[in-house]
Amino acid sequence: MGGAMNLMTPPEIADGGYWYVVPAVPDPELGGQTPGGIPGAGWCAWYANGFAVVRTPKAVNGLATTDAATVDSLLLASGRGYKPRGRVGGS
Repeated sequence: MGGAMNLMTPPEIADGGYWYVVPAVPDPELGGQTPGGIPGAGWCAWYANGFAVVRTPKAVNGLATTDAATVDSLLLASGRGYKPRGRVGGS
């Protein structure tokens, strides 16, 4: 099977995380913005055009991951010229 693509680990999650795009909502505790519909801690987010591009270490139940083109477009709009790599909370 040399050279075959590993379909069990698509490139978007190969480094241990998942990408989502959700509406940005006001953060009632800290002020500013927070990703709507992303519970708990451990995520990283970038904001653009009323949306949050979110990287999570674990899949979020009930929420479909977002395609790479949409993630890339919103990261570019947020001022980030590239998609961050590596594990959330790791090196």
